Amino acid sequence: MYSWLRKSGRKLILDIISLSSEPKPGIHILNGHFLSLDDHLSNNTFYNQLKSLLFHGVDYLNIEKAVEYIENKRIPSDKCYVAFTFDDGFEECFTKIRPVLNNFGIKAGFFINPNFIDGNEEYQRNFKNNIVYTNKQPMNRDQIMILVEEGHVIGAHTMDHIKLDIDNRDILEYQIGESKKYIEDKFKTNCDYFAFPYGRIEHINDMGVEIARKYFKYVFSQSNYKCYYSFEGKVINRRHFECDWPYRHVLYFLKEKTLTC
Repeated sequence: MYSWLRKSGRKLILDIISLSSEPKPGIHILNGHFLSLDDHLSNNTFYNQLKSLLFHGVDYLNIEKAVEYIENKRIPSDKCYVAFTFDDGFEECFTKIRPVLNNFGIKAGFFINPNFIDGNEEYQRNFKNNIVYTNKQPMNRDQIMILVEEGHVIGAHTMDHIKLDIDNRDILEYQIGESKKYIEDKFKTNCDYFAFPYGRIEHINDMGVEIARKYFKYVFSQSNYKCYYSFEGKVINRRHFECDWPYRHVLYFLKEKTLTC
């Protein structure tokens, strides 16, 4: 009951304060997970969200181009660009989100957990019930391969979706390094993108960032979204969203950003 009241209250507040929202210039990387917790929701929900954002002055970038612009500090002062990533590798990223992205010509980034993809029934059940708290199924290898062939980016999200705020170097090396090796071996594609699980700055430590940057060209959080970077320029920040959010709520979070925080 408390959770429902909190969620309803947050939605009501956002409904009110987002009424006059307009997108702010810059490059915004939005990160989601699935179409909706409501398994029966129409794919048109995400389509309508993207169409409404476009109508209100948002333009879309492929994730690789967005990262290139941010890294080269080519930040527009008069245009709002949005790129998309999706964490955890849920099946409906392929079956429900991919068709909408393709309809708009958008290439997104999908960050996967290899052991969730290949895990047996017991592993996947524990992953869903005790780690990501949803009944969503994982993509399979064939679906991920199609994403690669279509030009989407497959990134790593650790082997098992663990918090990287630990001081055990061996575990960090395995969780981070092996996830890159898996993607490159199984899908015959370079894996330069890594997003650490849970996404808040406190969910990774300096050692975790160091190891992630050793293996990957780009490392992403899901935090501190008014700044382009965290950890002194080593981590690119994303903003959480979901495909079923009212478009006005998304516009509200497309705020002014800075390269130096």
